Order: sequence, then structure tokens, then C-alpha cells
Amino acid sequence: MVIILIAAFLVSAAFEPIGLWFLAIFGFALFFRKLSDSDRPVLQSLVFGLTLNAIVLHWSGKYVGALPWLLLALLQALFYLPVGWVFKRSKSLWLSALVLLLMEELRSRFPFGGFGWTRIAFSQVESPALPIVSIGGVLALSSFTVLIAVLVTRIGLKSFVGINILFITALLIPDNPQGSGSVRLLAVQGNTPEVGLEFNSRAKAVFNLHRDATREFAKEPYDAIIWPENAIDIDPREYPEVAADIRKLTRELQAPLIAGVVQQENGSPENASIMYSKEGALQSAYIKRGLTPFGEFMPLRKIAEFVSPMAKMVVDFVPGDKLVTHQVSRAKLGPIICYEIIIDSLVRDMAINSQALIVQTNSATFANTAESAQQLAITRIRAVEHSRAILSVSTVGISALIDNNGRVLSQTAENKKAFLVGNLSLNTNQTLVDRFWVWIS
Repeated sequence: MVIILIAAFLVSAAFEPIGLWFLAIFGFALFFRKLSDSDRPVLQSLVFGLTLNAIVLHWSGKYVGALPWLLLALLQALFYLPVGWVFKRSKSLWLSALVLLLMEELRSRFPFGGFGWTRIAFSQVESPALPIVSIGGVLALSSFTVLIAVLVTRIGLKSFVGINILFITALLIPDNPQGSGSVRLLAVQGNTPEVGLEFNSRAKAVFNLHRDATREFAKEPYDAIIWPENAIDIDPREYPEVAADIRKLTRELQAPLIAGVVQQENGSPENASIMYSKEGALQSAYIKRGLTPFGEFMPLRKIAEFVSPMAKMVVDFVPGDKLVTHQVSRAKLGPIICYEIIIDSLVRDMAINSQALIVQTNSATFANTAESAQQLAITRIRAVEHSRAILSVSTVGISALIDNNGRVLSQTAENKKAFLVGNLSLNTNQTLVDRFWVWIS
């Protein structure tokens, strides 16, 4: 069992904040090697999955306690059971590796819409094989990593040659081509009065911080100003003084504002990305479609409230059902709100229908953990997958400007008031994986 624990530790170290991508290969190679020597492969697979997910997702329990964190890790670990069972029946590492990949895709979609945060590919942002995502998506990068791991378990001349051929092939994949044009943006990381579950407990406090920070940091003309998710934590339609402040700010700076807003619709909250014109009028609104299970809606509410009294604090949000982009100058910017970044179909839809992406997120709920660094890695991978430059802006950081090949051009520190100014490049080129989805849809 010690070997299995070591294997899980190695794979976990490939994820941020450590981020040593090659350790995922060695960790999975060790896992597969142990499976082939074990008379209890099902148990070994469960322990591996539980340990790996418990380490990578440790941030999820900082403010809600150990039990929800461990239950989440256990739920993820259950998807590793078929890997051991298939090996027990077939004695084939290749078939077990295939099942591992199939289970990864399944848990990204099921249950409650799925949770794909610990997909293998998301540990590979610094891998030389990263460009593979532009050809076959996240699944292709996960598959490449697992394939190399299986070859490593079969140490020999043929395996060595195969590994080198695969990496050389990956290195030959060209960078995503650059588009033409850009928009000049100011992203404001206004910070929050406090972090954790109570980050927005005082009405208007987060809004006031972002309003004042914007006035402090705005030094030149911008095509738009971008605020993060929850920057306006109350509905401006119900608070005239907030709406007046928005009008005053946009008119003063002569720039539209795209802000994360929690608004009320028929008595239920909506998580929205709203663009206000230079005059402060509502120009476009995208309502978050991919809600966070147990954060923005509560599945199995009675059971969840029994497990954690904090579940009673969760008010079910209403999901949106329309794709909406924001028109900034002559550019279409596709908004992605926080959790949506791990949902393949939503990111793909936005990328195909826009020239650049903005990711609005609120990391205050998991401040001082690995969550923000892991989300940044996922966002960088999405930039390569869809050949779209991305501006990611958070309430407390990390905020970053990322080019369409996943390179971080600038980023902020965490837990401080900060800003980013930059040209977000525009691109209409479609990657091979996006062309495939357009063709079959």
C-alpha cells in the first residue's frame, strides 16, 4: 500500500501549486506497475484515487470542514474502482488505462453535472505536450500522459523509442496562429473586506472596493473595464445608489464596465456577467449556465444539511440558458464565470462564438489555498485548446492576462488590491478540436 500512496503523492505534485508536470507520468507509471503486481487491484485503485483527490482538493475543506472535503475526495475515488476491477479481470494495463480515461470523462459529467477539476490534463500545463489540446482537447492530453506512463512501466528499447517518438511528435505541433487586432482592457482585482464564506457579508462592501480601486488605477482610455465575479454582490436594480455609482463611474472614465453581478430574478439569485455602457446602461447580460454543485445549488439537500450545517446557507441559484457575448468596440468577448472553466462544452461554445474570453471568478471563498493557482492552470490550458487569449480576473487573485498559447503575459499577487492593464488579442481561428465539434454539431 505504501507504493500506491507514493504514486498518488507524485501525481498530486504535478498539479499546482507544485506543478511538476512529469511527476504525473512517474506517478501513474508506479500506479500501473503496482496494479500488475497486486492481488487486490480494486482496493489499490480506490486508495490511489482517494489519496490523489484528497491532496489536490484539500483547498475545498478550508472553510467548510474536513467531512465535505473527504466526501468529495471519496466520490471522485469511486471512479477509480473500475480501473482495478478491469485489470483484475483482464490483466491488461492497456485496457485499464483506457478505463481510467473513460472514467475521467464520466466524472467530468456525472453526477450533478460532473466535477472534472482533477483531470489528468490539468496537471500538464507546463508539459511540452500541451499543444495536443488544440488537436484533441483535454482528453487528448490526458491520454498522451497516460500512454507515456504505461510505456514507462514497460522499460525497454521499444518503450524508450516510443516515448521519444511521442514527445518529438508533440514538439512538432505548431503554436496557435496569432489573429489580428486587440482591445485595451483594465482588469480590477478590488479584494474583499474578508475571505472565506463571509467574503460578501456586508452589502455593497465588495462593490465599493472595486469602484474605488477602479478610480485609483484608471490612468488612460480603455476599451472596457473588467470586474470579477461577485464584484457587485447586490442587484443594482434594487439599489438605486449602486446603479447611480455605476453610471457615474462609466461616464467619468468613458469606458464600458463588464462586472460580475448577483442579481435577483423572481425572488431567486442569478450569477451574471453584465456589461454596462459608457452611459451606465445595461448593454448585455450573460447568466451563468454551469452552476457549482453544493455552492450555487444544493443537490440532495437533506443529506447535505445532515453532513454539514453550512449547507443550509446555500441558496439555489437559477441557471441561465442562453449564450451571450459582450460587444467591446468591434470585438466579441465571451464571458466564462468561475466554475464554468472546467465544463468543456460551455468553454467551447464561448470560444467558437467569440474572439477572446474573459474569465470572471471569485476566489475569496478559497483564499490562501491552492485553488486559485489550479484554476489559473486550467484557464491556460483552455487558452491553448481554443486558441483564444484570456483575461482572468479574480476578486482576490490570481488575476492574469494569458495569450492564445497559454503563456501568462502578466499576473497579480493574491490577497491584495491590484490591477492589470493589457491588450487582449483577438482571434477568429478555430483549432482542430473546435472544427471537429462544429462539424458534428
